[in-house]
Amino acid sequence: MRKWVIFFIAIFFIAGCAQQNNGTTFVTTVEHVIDGDTVKIRKDGELVTVRLLNIDTPETYREKQAYGEEAKQFAKDVLLHKKVTIELSAKEKPYDRYGRLLAYIWMEDQTLYQEKIVKEGLARVAYMFDPDTKYAKQLYEAQEQAKKAKKRIWSVDGYVTEKGFDMSVWLDKAS
Repeated sequence: MRKWVIFFIAIFFIAGCAQQNNGTTFVTTVEHVIDGDTVKIRKDGELVTVRLLNIDTPETYREKQAYGEEAKQFAKDVLLHKKVTIELSAKEKPYDRYGRLLAYIWMEDQTLYQEKIVKEGLARVAYMFDPDTKYAKQLYEAQEQAKKAKKRIWSVDGYVTEKGFDMSVWLDKAS
């Protein structure tokens, strides 16, 4: 009996190690925040750009959009120099057309960063494509909460669109 217990513990341990080393998740530190939905991390000793799956935040560069700086600051506050778990896209090649790694970010408290920023009203759920839809339900629920509360990006009707953020609506409201 004792041999069987040891055998099953060994199998469990080996399977766990194999699962952890299959490349789908790894622990790292966020080295730089580009904006609310893009960060830089260290992977295999290299600085790598990560585009966060299933969300879109207002822009902070070319076209400055309302709440873009707030989304960037939020990312800095909760991610910068913090230990995180990266969960790669389920795609065979987890990169976008710009060469950015596509991933989810899990914070140390086991909170999904994408869900947290959506709940704060600083991101919309977007780019939800198979096979990367496993957290769709919780992200859409977080978005509904932010919408109902009219948090940040949801505070001006029409600012958030299917294609992103419409600054003309925001500017009309501001004037």
